[in-house]
Amino acid sequence: MKKDRSVLTISEMSSICRISRQTLIYYDKNDIFKPVFVQENGYRYYSIYQVPYLREICSLKDNYFSLKDIVENFEGRTIQSTKKLLTEKKDILQNEVEELKKKMRSIDDRLRFLNRAEVELARAGMPYIAHLPECRILFRPWSKDGDISPESDRSTMHFTHMALRNQLEDLNLKTNDYGWGSMIPFSSIQKGIPLEGAGGYVNLPANFINTTGTSTDNMLVFPESDYACLGRYGMPYETQDLLHLLDWIKTQGYRLTGNVLDECLLDTTHYTDEIKKDFCLLLAPVEKIS
Repeated sequence: MKKDRSVLTISEMSSICRISRQTLIYYDKNDIFKPVFVQENGYRYYSIYQVPYLREICSLKDNYFSLKDIVENFEGRTIQSTKKLLTEKKDILQNEVEELKKKMRSIDDRLRFLNRAEVELARAGMPYIAHLPECRILFRPWSKDGDISPESDRSTMHFTHMALRNQLEDLNLKTNDYGWGSMIPFSSIQKGIPLEGAGGYVNLPANFINTTGTSTDNMLVFPESDYACLGRYGMPYETQDLLHLLDWIKTQGYRLTGNVLDECLLDTTHYTDEIKKDFCLLLAPVEKIS
């Protein structure tokens, strides 16, 4: 007897639509896609005319539609209801794409930061002059009265830094993508007490525009300038490398013109058994003495 080609076994439907038998059984039990009839022995049979429905279910599911949404769409399906379903999903996916792009940019920023750390490690201890673009930072002093001894109170630095990171978050910025460190005031260096008024800072992105209403009264601008740079292992409260750099600046015929940044390139999370200090880059704005 010739087989009825309009009737498909579960195995045939599985093969035609490239979907597992287990999935078809699940769809049947959960009223998602049911066979046209089931024999007493439990064998499921489908109609060839059901193929477009299953094909559409698989297509929508491949595009991240939930089974609930798919089933609801098939109930009284119209062009308008299907367009609405697709448009809503498109908007959701577009938002996810934007979030993924942000994460990609964040990863790229951190990779650039680590690449920079590798370059500076290769020339650690060797001062050099570099011309750097304008940058902006958010600054917080370690102490309101300028009297601090971070050697005995490192927690102060951590609390200061976390307050700055929280401020970045309030500005809808990633909290660890732009760099951070400590700032030594120019006026304190001139007085010979570099740590007076010193504090922590975080970098702002070059294209930063504040659209949040969060205060940025503590933002400082460092103009485009020549900088004397020195990579070194040390802590923010250790000033011997700063003094060494200031001496080198004089011997090269330059003079200091502003606040000095001590940017942390590798922090505690990169400590080794041999080295348990941050790796930082001193950045001192200078001008040539005519």
